[in-house]
Amino acid sequence: MTQRSPDSLMERVLRNAHGDCVTLLNYGARLTRIELQLPDGVRNVICGYKDNAEYLTDPYFMGATAGRTCNRIAGAHFKLGGVNYPLDVNDGENHLHGGADGFHNRYWSIDAAVPDDTGRFLLWSADGDQGYPGTLEASVTYRWTDERELVIQMEAETDRLTHVNMTNHAYFNLAAGDTDVLGHRLHIAGRQILQVNEELLPTGDFLDITGSGLDLRQPVALCDVIESRHPLVVRTGGMDFNYILDESEGCAGLESPNGDLYLRMTTTCPGLQMYGGQKLGPPFAPYRGLCLEPQHFPDTPNQPTFPSTLLAPGERYSQTTRYHFIAAV
Repeated sequence: MTQRSPDSLMERVLRNAHGDCVTLLNYGARLTRIELQLPDGVRNVICGYKDNAEYLTDPYFMGATAGRTCNRIAGAHFKLGGVNYPLDVNDGENHLHGGADGFHNRYWSIDAAVPDDTGRFLLWSADGDQGYPGTLEASVTYRWTDERELVIQMEAETDRLTHVNMTNHAYFNLAAGDTDVLGHRLHIAGRQILQVNEELLPTGDFLDITGSGLDLRQPVALCDVIESRHPLVVRTGGMDFNYILDESEGCAGLESPNGDLYLRMTTTCPGLQMYGGQKLGPPFAPYRGLCLEPQHFPDTPNQPTFPSTLLAPGERYSQTTRYHFIAAV
């Protein structure tokens, strides 16, 4: 599937029978707008820049595909087959979201041979890219249905044993108008999160959060989670934790403050990074959007007890996530 990537910004717009639009950008194979036709007008439910050129210097991974491996890898290295692989250092002493020149900062090629409701992006990642072994051929496919379900499928193949763990980094805000997400209600089907240290790196332990301020098995407003003063929330300065999903098709939900719009997420991934957006800065503001990032666990290459992210030649990496928007009747 190798294709020459373009060197300019290109959009693809998906529309459904309601007139709802999903706008995609080849730079970072990213989501830039999800516009729903609602009773009070058109509502864009994710954060994004007004000018596509601003994505070229975006520090927030706004709507982007993160890879080869999303989240953090401790010490920016891992061992594989007795060989130590140093990775790009871009988060203190660690490796974050594939490195400074990760998949979020690449021009992906657009596959033209797909239906009108689909956008498919392709990327060739050379052996040694950001320190990873193996040549990787990656694809991200977005499909937008008449049921207002956005299906995202991420796939990859390699010619050498390597690690792959991709996700989408969209910032959701379901409320109408220019407001924060602190009044949104969150639900995540998981009674455990990964215990993390001060650098947000997993210790390898699972933390039972039953009955605590981080327990989201019943919907809880984000402001209540922050105000719970849970020790990890205080130390982190907000929400930035990986939930271990209980279900084989892991489920999470997000509801607008007035209950007029609900987002239900299902994924084939074992974990979900819930980031509250507290570190967003200009042209955005803290808590202007929040991320629901389905993925394998962070630092998996250095954590042998975690579900593996290894990909071998002849195998296909594949993960599928569905974001279903449901408007109140």
